[in-house]
Amino acid sequence: MADGHDGKSATEATFGLEVDGPDLAAGFARFAQIPILIGLSIAMTLFLFTFFVDIYEAIRSFEFLDRKKTILLILNLLDMVFIANLVIMVATNTYNTFRLKKVHSGEQVMIHGQKAYRRMKHRIVSTIIIISSIHVLSELLEFSQLSAIHLAAIIGLHLVLLLTYIATNVFRSAE
Repeated sequence: MADGHDGKSATEATFGLEVDGPDLAAGFARFAQIPILIGLSIAMTLFLFTFFVDIYEAIRSFEFLDRKKTILLILNLLDMVFIANLVIMVATNTYNTFRLKKVHSGEQVMIHGQKAYRRMKHRIVSTIIIISSIHVLSELLEFSQLSAIHLAAIIGLHLVLLLTYIATNVFRSAE
């Protein structure tokens, strides 16, 4: 053809996408996720580094010999594992959404994306509540270092998260 793309649009030739009109914006929005995925990968690398630094510091300072400090270290490491899993869930879901266009087209992309969102929403909120529970437990173990207002705020935030989860997942009709 005269345009040099064998009948393909410029976007299709450039990105391997078959897009028209509104789909063009969706195609570019999908590619805008690439820097986010790269940023999450970098953040996970830094987080992994802090995980091993915490273990090293505990061994170097012999904190693991104190039962309370060992429990706090384990809670901190569990917290880091759940946060890492949360980031991995989000990154995986983002990547799968990025790839959707190659498998599905048009209305199928929206339907498949909404189903994936509903599945992930429950996992993400559950993980956030677990992380919050670990923080509350850690703060309770370090109660002597906290003010009562600080502790009440942490517990209040955790209760808000729990109530939000219950309201959006337990009492909501199945979709």
